[in-house]
Amino acid sequence: MNVLSGFHGAVRLGWLAGALVAQTAMAIPPIVSHVSDPAGLLAPERLGVIDLEAKLADYEARTGLRILVQFHAKSPPADQDQVPGAYMRGLSEQLGTRQHGVLLVYFADDPDWRIWIGDDLAARFAGKPGTVAELTASKAIHEVKEALFSAAQAKADAAFTELQKSSGAAQPPGKAHHLELWTNALVDALMARLKAN
Repeated sequence: MNVLSGFHGAVRLGWLAGALVAQTAMAIPPIVSHVSDPAGLLAPERLGVIDLEAKLADYEARTGLRILVQFHAKSPPADQDQVPGAYMRGLSEQLGTRQHGVLLVYFADDPDWRIWIGDDLAARFAGKPGTVAELTASKAIHEVKEALFSAAQAKADAAFTELQKSSGAAQPPGKAHHLELWTNALVDALMARLKAN
């Protein structure tokens, strides 16, 4: 074998190896993050995002339901938020939860939570039969959302009070700790609601 043919053989092998790696990489589904917290609103020292990501990934693996949680420093611009539900509908469309999934978004400047329940899950979430239009018109979805938010906030507030008592004055818990408790209470209530109905 001369040097030139050996070189071409090596090039061909290198190309085939590269093609195999590329094909393998394309066959692996992309990693989907369930939690987005670019502003770092959760308490990093408590590994809030990592724990929440693991909880949501496990829930999706067990139930097939995807729940995404996002933390935004600011509320949507007024021009994107004029029509009720339009902002969350558009965001859920982008994230793939428009039809069969759930999107929870926290806006720190309010502070306030918003939730999008995918159309396929509306009746299950409301706990009664009906189309999305019917359940919206009857306010069934809205009432369940409000009850869910209120119960989760009450649970988080109580847990935060206990945390303040046990932490002492040296290391008092802050807003990030409260948000972590609030988020987990809301996610837990949502998971239980979707599983039960």
